[in-house]
Amino acid sequence: MKLCFGMKRLFFIILLFSSVFVYSQNVRINLTGKGLENRKVKLSVVEDRISLLQTEKSVQTVAAGDSVVNFSLVLDGVSELVVSIDAYSYSFLAQPGNIYELKLRDFNFNLADSFNVLMYKVELPIEILSPENELTSKIIRYDYDVQSYILNNKRKLYPMRDSLTIAGLYDLKNQFLQNEDKSSYFYNYVEYEFATLERSLSLRNYNKLRNSLFIDKPILYYNVGYMDCFNNVFDHYFSKGNKFVSQSEIEFWLTTHNHVDFLDALGKDSVLRNEKFRELVFIKGLKDIYTDGFFEKGDVIKLLETLAKQSKFEEHKKIALNTIEALLSVSHSGKEFADFVLRNITDQEVNLSQFKDKPLLLNFVKLNDVESKRELEVVYSLYDSIKNNCNIVTISCDRNLDALYNFLKNTKVGSKYQWQMLHFDGNYDLLEYYKVKAFPMFILISNEGRVLENPMRNPSEGSLLRFF
Repeated sequence: MKLCFGMKRLFFIILLFSSVFVYSQNVRINLTGKGLENRKVKLSVVEDRISLLQTEKSVQTVAAGDSVVNFSLVLDGVSELVVSIDAYSYSFLAQPGNIYELKLRDFNFNLADSFNVLMYKVELPIEILSPENELTSKIIRYDYDVQSYILNNKRKLYPMRDSLTIAGLYDLKNQFLQNEDKSSYFYNYVEYEFATLERSLSLRNYNKLRNSLFIDKPILYYNVGYMDCFNNVFDHYFSKGNKFVSQSEIEFWLTTHNHVDFLDALGKDSVLRNEKFRELVFIKGLKDIYTDGFFEKGDVIKLLETLAKQSKFEEHKKIALNTIEALLSVSHSGKEFADFVLRNITDQEVNLSQFKDKPLLLNFVKLNDVESKRELEVVYSLYDSIKNNCNIVTISCDRNLDALYNFLKNTKVGSKYQWQMLHFDGNYDLLEYYKVKAFPMFILISNEGRVLENPMRNPSEGSLLRFF
């Protein structure tokens, strides 16, 4: 029986969508808990384990009187998802086709008033109620049991190196792998996380360990255990992890944008003879030297851009682009500023680009913080002398706009401040971008819109004298 052209076309479309459905399946997430009402809940996916770039998938504001929020997305493999509320977050591994019932336990969202949650990250107390025995729960049980064993036997493991205690650690690992498919995510997670442990406790020869883990082995890009081990073994590989390339050679290849010779030189390491694996180490190494700051950041970005265009491996193109986006998503000296819109106490929207006529002194404060108030007083004492030579914008990072309103309208100190003061309105992405980890924090932006100093010295240290 022959199919007519239209039927063939219909059959092809059905086949195409069927194949997509096989590999990409819907995931549903239902989160319940007290204290969710009127809060913004964000769901993000970690794109890869080198860039650690988080892509926002959905943001929902929980209605007043409600305690439930629902998400739905399509995944084509096991993925790390992140649930964020304010400065707090919880991450877990989601498998395609599953429905996840999450429960937020009692939590004090006002913790940020008395504790620096920007510097010291606090995890949301979320529990996965179903499905039972899912991947994240298995990993948590494994990690907990192994860490407990090490803590209870730390002296015997190192420095005493008691053979029976070491054998017990290996027995514990093997118990978790009984009846586990060797190709499963969990099996490989355990194998590679345990290898990281073997390295830290010096239980195996380092070179033999590297060879057994990575030579002629598949690259498990989205296995957290594999990538944790990879990042551990090749951490700062260009600067302290190899004897095959010198710092002067790295600088030459960066300034000449020569990624081909750079990659070839890395191949002298026997573990990196495989082209595909070597290229992944190359991306990781470029990220490290960018954050170290010893080389010109623009040259590092250009090499990553070249790799993203010319790599034969689609996964590496994606990771290189993710790495570029992640590196450029935070502020640093020389980088173009990120514009944003915030509100003042009269509920007017103000954006940063309004202040590009002069250098901008951007500062983040908390009005209940003694040091923040002290530095604002220093700004006030100098304001008449510097106001014609720079703009000043203060951003209050207190919980709500009322605190800023009361400070400016109902206190003798706040009422005398004449420059623009805004409220951050729960925009933690803004704080992340400008790398705000403590208060007060001052940043200097040029009138061309480039970050000159992040952070800059506090006014009490003489940083504003240049504007006299």
